[in-house]
Amino acid sequence: SAECRIAKVAMTNVFLWVTIWTPYAVVVMMGVFGDQNRLTPLVSQVPSLVAKTASCFNPVVYAISHPRYRQALQEALPWLCIHEPTDDTKSVASTETTAEKS
Repeated sequence: SAECRIAKVAMTNVFLWVTIWTPYAVVVMMGVFGDQNRLTPLVSQVPSLVAKTASCFNPVVYAISHPRYRQALQEALPWLCIHEPTDDTKSVASTETTAEKS
């Protein structure tokens, strides 16, 4: 159902957010409480750069989770092997379900 899809997208976004921001938090905590000599400019900048790209990942997750977007991807890029049912299949299935209930 739609609620399950929305919950999956929300959980995916939360998981990505935690995954992306955890290295940044670890570096910051090392700078405050740990050995600051181990923090080189590269070690401190890479997690920051990755964490700030999180705002780019959320729209991608939302777009890929949308059925019409996946259908358009299937038509435009068939080599991605996305198997999304077309609208005709959905209408036929709903017609058959309605006929079975009658």
